[in-house]
Amino acid sequence: YKIPPRRIRVTSGINGNEMAEIVYPDIIEIRTVKRLFGDGDMVAFLRDGAKFEMRNIPNFEETMDFILEQVDPKVAEQYKKKGDVTNP
Repeated sequence: YKIPPRRIRVTSGINGNEMAEIVYPDIIEIRTVKRLFGDGDMVAFLRDGAKFEMRNIPNFEETMDFILEQVDPKVAEQYKKKGDVTNP
């Protein structure tokens, strides 16, 4: 995963042949699940109805803090209220 200030980029597949990226303004909702050892999973729901899934994100808390600074404030507020599904 690469998570710079303008977009999220995921490289996957055999030898990293497949790449997908989204820009923060396209995110309308975020849901997460925390895992053991500080990792976690995230699903971002996009304006066009698509879902962007990221699994086993390292340094999960720090990464989510950074992502929440980049997304629309309404999206961040909604996530803080009910986005983490491990804390219903």
